[in-house]
Amino acid sequence: VTEESDRCFIAYPWEGMTELTYGIRTHELITIAAGSGMGKSQFIRELAYYLLNTEESGNIGLLMMEEPIRKTGLNMMSLSANRPLHLPNVYIDKEELREHFDATLGTGKIFLYDSFGSNTIDNIISRVRFMAKGLDCKYIFLDHISILVSDQQSGDERKALDEIATKLRTLVQETGIAFFMVSHLKRPGGTAHEEGGLTSLSQLRGSAGIGQLSDMVIGLERDGQHDDPQIRNTTTIRVLKNRFSGLTGPACYLFYDKDTGRMLETTKPSEGGEDEEHEF
Repeated sequence: VTEESDRCFIAYPWEGMTELTYGIRTHELITIAAGSGMGKSQFIRELAYYLLNTEESGNIGLLMMEEPIRKTGLNMMSLSANRPLHLPNVYIDKEELREHFDATLGTGKIFLYDSFGSNTIDNIISRVRFMAKGLDCKYIFLDHISILVSDQQSGDERKALDEIATKLRTLVQETGIAFFMVSHLKRPGGTAHEEGGLTSLSQLRGSAGIGQLSDMVIGLERDGQHDDPQIRNTTTIRVLKNRFSGLTGPACYLFYDKDTGRMLETTKPSEGGEDEEHEF
């Protein structure tokens, strides 16, 4: 116990998250859970881009199962440009586009998985292991674990999700990586997640396996149908499980700026309150 730990601690890009969680650590499995359209993919892209620009972070692996690698690349470049480059009304010349490519994909620190083809559990596990051991990726993101279930032959979602989560947990221990995976939630009995319903561990898809095997579970909540644009575009980041320190609850609030395409830490919005200014 007196030997120095080989875990790597890096602060989150948002102060509230770091205060509650003590930062991002290697050797951990982190699950990001939310309903549909709650900004889970943008949340992990922000984390990946932040880690890319953190000197001690190492290489990053991205397995974005719902989008082609061209879109993943453009989304990462958008973070560098502070503009949503995928939108038709956003213009950027080739010279500037190259600058943002060199700042992200051109660094040689990001590795993308082309999900077109076989997405069996064993194939994904082997890809993650290769990213960790062959490409020296310390931080790997999977968006999302639920999509792998549709490619399995058993037809039993609970069994398939438990199998994936167990193998990923074992792989994290084997390789010492920090592994972030997105998981969809079951529909709650009351207010829908898309209308601001609270997240909980009991709503994770499958059995309790994902929640039990994760070192940390982070829930994203947002009322995407609210009349107030400030509330409609602000996401509550809630720590549902925190094995490291035991601290849970609301960690911070992130406002999505549609002009820059970025998620910025803000204060909790109040209904009818004035919009605040957000700066990088």
